[in-house]
Amino acid sequence: MSPGFGFKYHLLPVRLVCGYALRTATPEKTMGVFAERVTRRFRIDRSELAFLERLEASPLPVKRGHTIVQEGDPADRAFVLMAGWVMSYSCFPDGSQQVRRLHFPGDLLAMPSVSMRHHAESLEALSDAVIAPFDKRLLAEMFNMPRLAAIMYMFAQAERVTAGDRHASLGLDSAKARIAYLLIDILHRLRSADGQVENSFLLHLTRRQIAQTAGITPVHASRLWNALIADGLIRCVGRTVSIVREPSLAQLGHYADRDGDLDFPWLRAVEDSTKAAVAG
Repeated sequence: MSPGFGFKYHLLPVRLVCGYALRTATPEKTMGVFAERVTRRFRIDRSELAFLERLEASPLPVKRGHTIVQEGDPADRAFVLMAGWVMSYSCFPDGSQQVRRLHFPGDLLAMPSVSMRHHAESLEALSDAVIAPFDKRLLAEMFNMPRLAAIMYMFAQAERVTAGDRHASLGLDSAKARIAYLLIDILHRLRSADGQVENSFLLHLTRRQIAQTAGITPVHASRLWNALIADGLIRCVGRTVSIVREPSLAQLGHYADRDGDLDFPWLRAVEDSTKAAVAG
């Protein structure tokens, strides 16, 4: 969806950072990956776009395995993930870890900790990545733009719902269904940020990390992975995973596509309410 004002972006993958192509527009304008994610769904004005661009103004490359923040660190910043994969996780006294969420290009990182004094979770790069840190105080300015604040609220609630879906899967589904859910969720969320993604992606998770995400042992994860291949649901060549029978895999994982269920009329109601308040 193109922006609702008088110019359009012509996206070209020409700028490389840490081995990743960041999408750039004509020399006059650059659109970051989060701004693009928003404008694919919503029409925003110049001031709203300018605010989103400020969030992505300082990209930094990080290497695979780099700890971006540690649980308990002062929560003074959040981040835009511009390229690569990141995981948020919790550490336990015995040294074990539990993956809380996987993050992909276009995601905002550390947002659950914005209202806290200290980070509630750790963040680690699963691949070479590009992040854009920003001072969390910048977000206060967003509330001067009620429509953009409502859009960000919609994204936050959608993320909350999908996190609940994953937790329900972990609690009730079979181990095989959890792996199916994980793979479909990765595919759909990569598509959410990049319309060129079809049915394949480069997997940046080890078997141990897959097991941690699904709440099973690495040995069991390997057996179930092979079973999905044998069933003809997925195909793997090296680290490239192809979803062969997407509807069947989604059905196995009890996956609900929440990205296609955003309530746009609700946002129009927010706009009407704002206009009425200004007119009053």
